Amino acid sequence: MTKDTIKQIIQKEKFQPGLLGFFINHNFFIRHALKSMIKEKSKLLTGELLDFGCGNKPYLNYFGHLNKYIGVDLKIEGRDENHKYVDRFYDGHVIPFEDNHFDSLLCTEVLEHVFNIDELLKEMNRVLKPNATALITTPFMWEEHEMPHDFARYTTPALKHLYASNGFEVVENHKTGNHVLVLFQFTLNYLNNILPKNKLVKQILMVPFIFTINILGSIFGTILPKSKTVYFNNIFVLRKIK
Repeated sequence: MTKDTIKQIIQKEKFQPGLLGFFINHNFFIRHALKSMIKEKSKLLTGELLDFGCGNKPYLNYFGHLNKYIGVDLKIEGRDENHKYVDRFYDGHVIPFEDNHFDSLLCTEVLEHVFNIDELLKEMNRVLKPNATALITTPFMWEEHEMPHDFARYTTPALKHLYASNGFEVVENHKTGNHVLVLFQFTLNYLNNILPKNKLVKQILMVPFIFTINILGSIFGTILPKSKTVYFNNIFVLRKIK
C-alpha cells in the first residue's frame, strides 16, 4: 500500500468515517452523524451546485447526480494542498458568479468561520436561482478548530433568524447527536488534546481510547434518555424565497 493510498484512506475516514473510523477517528460521533445527514439530504440538491467553503470537497461522491459541481473557497495561507480542489476563490465579500446562477448550494461547517455572516448569506442568496435549495450545516458543540479562524457557535433560533433575514425559508431543520454522545465525544477531544503533539505517537496512543469510548458512547447514547438541548450540529435545508 502506497503512502498516497494511506493518505486517501485516512482522509476519507476523517470526513466519512466507517468501520475503520470507529477505531481511528477521535471525532467519529460528530463526523459520522454529519456524513449520514449530508448523504441523506444530498438528493434534494440538483442541477448546478455551488459548494461554498469546499475545502477538499470531502462529500463530492454523494453528488454524482448533479449537472455541475463548483467549489468556492477563501484562499488561506498554509492550505495550499486544499487549494487544488477549489474552482474559484472568494475574496471575503463577493462570490464570483452572476445573479441567479446556481440551482443549489452546499455549505458544510463554514459559518462559524465567518464574521460578516449577513453579508455572506446575502451573497449566497444572490447567486442562487429563485426557489433554489441550500443545505447548510453548522456546529453547535464542537471544540475550537482551524484556529485562529474559528469565531462563533449558533443556536437553532439564531440560525432561523439569520436565514429568514437574508431571503431563505426553512424547509427542514435537524440536530445531530444528543447530550450523552456529546459527553463521550468531548472526553475523546480532551484526551486527544493532552497527549503528545507528535501526530503518529498521538494516533497510536489514541486508538484504544477511541475504540473503548466509541463503544461505550454507542451503547449509552442508545439506551439512556435522549436530550437534544446539547447536540453536535444544526442541519438546515433552505429554499430561496427572494
